[in-house]
Amino acid sequence: MIVNEHIELDAPLIDVHGHTLDLAFKSQRRFHHSLGGLTDLPLMRAGGVAAQLTACWVPDAANGGPHASPDPLRLILQMADYFERELKGAAGDHATLATSASDIEAARDSGKTAFVFGLEGGDCLQGDLSVLRTLHRLGLRHLGLVHEGRNALGSATQVWEGSLMRLYDERIDPPGGLSLVGKEVVREMDQLGMLIDLTHMVEASFWDALDLARGPVAATHGNARSLRDTVRYLTDEQIRAVASTGGIVCPSPTPLGPGDEVSSVENVLNHIDYMVDLVGPDYVGFGTDFLGQTDCRPSGFGDISESRNVIKGLMERGHAVEVVSKIMGGNFMRVFRAVAG
Repeated sequence: MIVNEHIELDAPLIDVHGHTLDLAFKSQRRFHHSLGGLTDLPLMRAGGVAAQLTACWVPDAANGGPHASPDPLRLILQMADYFERELKGAAGDHATLATSASDIEAARDSGKTAFVFGLEGGDCLQGDLSVLRTLHRLGLRHLGLVHEGRNALGSATQVWEGSLMRLYDERIDPPGGLSLVGKEVVREMDQLGMLIDLTHMVEASFWDALDLARGPVAATHGNARSLRDTVRYLTDEQIRAVASTGGIVCPSPTPLGPGDEVSSVENVLNHIDYMVDLVGPDYVGFGTDFLGQTDCRPSGFGDISESRNVIKGLMERGHAVEVVSKIMGGNFMRVFRAVAG
């Protein structure tokens, strides 16, 4: 089958989990310039990517790990301030903050790239709902409640012991369900119109959150455990449960370690195919999890400028244009419109 890799999709091409804001802020470069990693605004434009859920990753030093901050809330506020100032400057000619699906559509019509402000791990909240509401007023529309270890909200599937990461082990780690305040955060997110992200959750936290959520939820970069048996990926039951909310699960070319999984475009295509077969094409998306991993670029998907390789691969595997449009952006637009407007 010969495929035109420049085929036009009906929906905007959306990376449902990337780290452009992380990379720009930490490098202290202009937001609209090249950032030297696997994702940035010039690379997104080269790849035809119309929008990204840019998930800020600021773990708490109390949970350990080499990337943690002793004051994650201060760092998140500094990142929000940086982003606002950049968009008021020269970057605003090229990019915009999107707090709704309508904003993404308007950005696409104006030739700008849209960014949804997200947060990977709720460590900075420290269980305080007023912080969540304040960040929402600053434009936050997504939250993955956990990322590393156990924070005030719930438990994650990875745990740091010094500089080494290991998988969550229910025999030695604290119980994995959401805390009382973690449950309150889920309820408040529903009220505010924020996308609840179940990625990185141990199953007890996952099911607690799903029991409380009233609208569509997401796993913005979660692969299928049936293809790679690790607690960090989703079981068939979990994938079906996300789909039952009208939500979306987004395979990624970037493996969730620790492990020896091969990072490649073929890998993400395999997980997409598996999930489409399992729950249908309306509940599957695409999230790169790209940051600055220049030493381990996925084969066939070296950076976000090569996103159309996923489109090409899906077409070559026999998916219709309408299905590819849903996977590469249309499904996220439906979910985000239902959640945030």
